[in-house]
Amino acid sequence: MTETPPTPATEREGAERILDAAVELFGRHGFSATSLKAIAAHADVSAPLVIHHFGSKAGLRRACDQHVARLLHDSKDAAVEDSVGGLPRNHVMEMIHESGPLIRYLLQAFLAGGEEIDALFDRLVDDSLEYTSRAQDLGLVTPSENPRDRAAVMLLHSFGALVLHRQMKRQFGVDPLEDPPEEMTRYMSAVLELYTRPVLDAEVYGRLMADLRDAPPEQTTDSPESSSQEGHDR
Repeated sequence: MTETPPTPATEREGAERILDAAVELFGRHGFSATSLKAIAAHADVSAPLVIHHFGSKAGLRRACDQHVARLLHDSKDAAVEDSVGGLPRNHVMEMIHESGPLIRYLLQAFLAGGEEIDALFDRLVDDSLEYTSRAQDLGLVTPSENPRDRAAVMLLHSFGALVLHRQMKRQFGVDPLEDPPEEMTRYMSAVLELYTRPVLDAEVYGRLMADLRDAPPEQTTDSPESSSQEGHDR
């Protein structure tokens, strides 16, 4: 009996199952500790099929980065639509609620680094500018002198909190990677207070910004003055 060759649809289905399995296992165990054999078993496919689709573990890792980027992009598009008529919620926390494996993968990927992850973070910043701009038009978000800088800092803070998820558990009794979202109320209340009730008032902010703008650039050890002083000391 001749075995029926795979169709393009079944080929895509197999590749998607492998990607989903790889994202989950890479996120839980890291890249070096996860084998292609384990990924194949988790996806319920043969190990040669993983090689057939992705060529190598490095190829699978690159494909996972692109897969995650696509999922985030699609989720951001949906978040932009959902934000009409209401304040856009913290997108990183939304992703925690919707896909723990995806967030765990992102944490491992950001720790490992790479050009694909740099591009992914840039895309996150660009996407957040889209829905922040819409919320600003609705009067829900205050304008920023440097919108991209603000968006990047907010993402850095959000992912930084995820990296320190064990400390969050100690301080707030909840782990965003393990516990249900309804237990995040205390932590999110503190985050929302920072966003809506700034620690510094506007007058203090103005003085600090003026000081930063007027501050002279730092001298380096290669400056003529430092070189002269080094020669004198000798």
